[in-house]
Amino acid sequence: MIEALRATLDRHAAEVTPRPDPYPRVVSRHRRRRRRVTAAIAAVALVFVVAPGAWLFGRPQPYLPVAGPPPAALLPLLNSPTRGSLAGDNAYIESLRQLVAEDDTNSDGGSRLPDDPGLIKVLFVGDIGARRIAVVAGVDGKPLVAAYQGKPGDGADELSPTMLAELEPALGTGFAMDNGNAERTYLLLGPVGAVYETAETRYTGTGIQRNWTRLDAPDGYVGIADLVRQQRFRVLTGGTVLYETEGGAAAGPGSTVTVDPQPAAGRGRPMPAAATQIANSLATLTRLTGPDVTYRVLWSDEIDMPGTSTGRAAVVTVQAVTADGGGPYATGTIDTGEGYYRDHPSGYGIAGDVEHTLLAMRLPWYQVESDRLQIIAPPAAVRAEVVRDGQTAEATLVNGVGGLTVPLNSQLTIRVYDATGALLATLAYADRNEFGCDRFDPAACATGPAPSGTPTPTSAVTPTAVVTPTATR
Repeated sequence: MIEALRATLDRHAAEVTPRPDPYPRVVSRHRRRRRRVTAAIAAVALVFVVAPGAWLFGRPQPYLPVAGPPPAALLPLLNSPTRGSLAGDNAYIESLRQLVAEDDTNSDGGSRLPDDPGLIKVLFVGDIGARRIAVVAGVDGKPLVAAYQGKPGDGADELSPTMLAELEPALGTGFAMDNGNAERTYLLLGPVGAVYETAETRYTGTGIQRNWTRLDAPDGYVGIADLVRQQRFRVLTGGTVLYETEGGAAAGPGSTVTVDPQPAAGRGRPMPAAATQIANSLATLTRLTGPDVTYRVLWSDEIDMPGTSTGRAAVVTVQAVTADGGGPYATGTIDTGEGYYRDHPSGYGIAGDVEHTLLAMRLPWYQVESDRLQIIAPPAAVRAEVVRDGQTAEATLVNGVGGLTVPLNSQLTIRVYDATGALLATLAYADRNEFGCDRFDPAACATGPAPSGTPTPTSAVTPTAVVTPTATR
């Protein structure tokens, strides 16, 4: 169980924008207050060790605007009125805009929000549960969005920076573990008039089915004081999906799931500890447990892996098998020495039964990204053809498993054959380098009309602990 928890934390750490170290924040706040007292500027030389993915602090970066107006897709949100319980407090909003414009912590080291308050849009400011939250965006050709949080009653200059990212047509963002407050506050915000929905998800061997339910949002947003479980949300306008995301913390399966470490049809070598760890991680992500769900290893092996403590890693592809014989799968790599976990966006998906499953993926990496393409085919497959830009390469398969070198960022057609030359399966493959809003079904996140087959009930329900502010502007 400890290993499963470690795997889950390690995986989620790679996906979460870390909160900044408090010392630079205190320095920045002191600078802001000092500016209001005197025009003198003291030169301060500070050296920080910055963790990978953390914001870069120190000397303010110059604001370099991107020419032109904001993209048209962002205008509905940028032109919407400020939402939140403090939306009617003009003095607070102006103070916030001024402080954000002066704040040298709203930089990621290469870009920042505008230093002109007139180019700062306050999208949301108010209290949700035990938090005060502010979300602001720049108004230029490539808007950034930043979030700040504090306690109810905090002034604008007492809020702490939490997030900096590129603005999207809508946003969902969470806040947790600040000043001893463990509540997982969640904000879902779209343009004025947007419809908000949440879904119950069902996984099968042929795909994902979601039943969407409309959320009550009388003040133009969804604010949840404590999102106690992982949920899927989306924002729509005029029946078109603007934004889809997963919010909240994934809960563990409750008890260790059981998985036979022996790879199906002898595809590789058994890696029992790694298989159990990855199976529990998959159960955490999908919440697939119970007597009707089993877990199996589609392929596992120990391979050379630069950057690990021993130069070797266990790699395992585990599938959750539902009643129809298939279901979601996940691939993870674990350092055989120190136990560090890695995954890759292409290592997730939905597959059917073993005899007809054809998968392809890039393996996770620690130091150097490899251009090897891993193929997991039906056990009877002995040969794979990989077509890229009209050129065909071949790979030998053993029990359906093999691989070959293919340039990164490729789009491929893969065909596998048995010993008689009969075609067993075909797969259209495109490299994925980032996790989207649904790692098992990236196409689900594409904007456009609401997908068919995922009914959207017209009756509204109110999510637990929704805070409904009384002021709008």
